[in-house]
Amino acid sequence: GPSHVALFLHRDGHFGRSCPAIFEKLVNAMRSQPGMYFSPQIALHVRCVELHTYTPGDGLMIEGHRDQGSIVTMTVLLSDAHSFEGGIFITCARGEPCDGDSTLGGTHVPHLASRGDAFLFHSEKMHNVSPVVRGVRHTLVIELWLSEPNKMDRHS
Repeated sequence: GPSHVALFLHRDGHFGRSCPAIFEKLVNAMRSQPGMYFSPQIALHVRCVELHTYTPGDGLMIEGHRDQGSIVTMTVLLSDAHSFEGGIFITCARGEPCDGDSTLGGTHVPHLASRGDAFLFHSEKMHNVSPVVRGVRHTLVIELWLSEPNKMDRHS
């Protein structure tokens, strides 16, 4: 259906134990970007590490979608960009109505990526993924928040 599958890789610290070098590199890169996202004095912890899989017809086009509860989000494209069509990461820029919510303002801004490219953004920024038309799109999504490291699902 018009959705996607998210596999929780942070459950019981799985991703950090299985891929410690990659895990530390990505999380440290996120933490080293204070300023627009957070104060350098704030300690951020892993809320979730998820593998997102989108197949034809799947996307994330939820009106006004945000990663509520998190501070900063990183999404990394794992698939070769030529192995799928559609599946474009979209954010909302200020200006005109975006996602039908005229109170927030903004226009859709598509972000094209190659395998290994990462987008780091404030978690409260509206974002979506256009439906995949052909192939399979895989991304790694990491969110950091103020609470203690999460070892369960994305909401615990």
